[in-house]
Amino acid sequence: MNEWPLLLFTFLMQLSIGLSIMLGVSAKKLSSVFAGKINSQFFLWYLFVACVFAGVGLLSSITHLGVPLNAPNSLLNLFSSWLSREVVLTATYFTFLGLTFLWLWFKKELSYLLLGMAIIAGLCDVYAMASIYRYTSMLTWMNDNTYLMFYGTMLTAGAAGYYLLISLLLRFKAGSTGVQIPTRGLWILWAVIGVSLFIRLVYQPAYESYLVHTSYNNESITFPIDSIHAYQAIWSLRMTSWVVGMLAVIVLGVGIFRRMRTASSEVLTSNGQGYLVLGCACAIVAEFMLRYCFYSIHI
Repeated sequence: MNEWPLLLFTFLMQLSIGLSIMLGVSAKKLSSVFAGKINSQFFLWYLFVACVFAGVGLLSSITHLGVPLNAPNSLLNLFSSWLSREVVLTATYFTFLGLTFLWLWFKKELSYLLLGMAIIAGLCDVYAMASIYRYTSMLTWMNDNTYLMFYGTMLTAGAAGYYLLISLLLRFKAGSTGVQIPTRGLWILWAVIGVSLFIRLVYQPAYESYLVHTSYNNESITFPIDSIHAYQAIWSLRMTSWVVGMLAVIVLGVGIFRRMRTASSEVLTSNGQGYLVLGCACAIVAEFMLRYCFYSIHI
């Protein structure tokens, strides 16, 4: 598979955008729930990680170019090319995210205006990313499934990464290992991950029907490979990806129930932390595997 730079770019950028969305939605709630534990340093590290993911993604995309110094040429067709729009929106998102980080660093407070602008640019950026592939001649991408997969990765990886990152920062930066995300917040994360995966899984039969119909009725050949047959040839990898994703939802549910059981019982038992971490890790792995499947038609 020779599309690793693009895979890393799209996956890491969508993960970063998902982290930004989760922070924008939960920042005030975190500050109130963890009063005395959450401070500007906590959010600073969170934004730093989001910036690192976005930065690595940008560097990966540059390595995909034959001549990286020609990257400015991708801006020449802003009004007619989705690639040019993606470049502008990616740079806009990264700029606003960086400004949010710098504002927090110097002002010691989170700018919801800058973060909101970064989120808006990020959502538009994901649409531009998906549109690049949606409006090509690669038959497996010429379907609305491309939009579902890209936005789904943003939500699932963002929510799972949010929990892992918050748990790590609470443990090492908040100064207390006993502080935990409330059960209600965990149910919201579980719903985001579960609904995101479920909607895409439900759409797959319609997508497969599109592929079958297209393979029988489309006689044009644009690429030196049969993208539909190449896609269908990796059915075992695709099925494994979905199984890992569904397993992540189940393990997360078990972890939340164990957390609730511990909270309502006087008996000292496991609080489900291990299950929650494993479930989130599986969700991110599943998304990465699905993105690999997306690009693997170039094998």
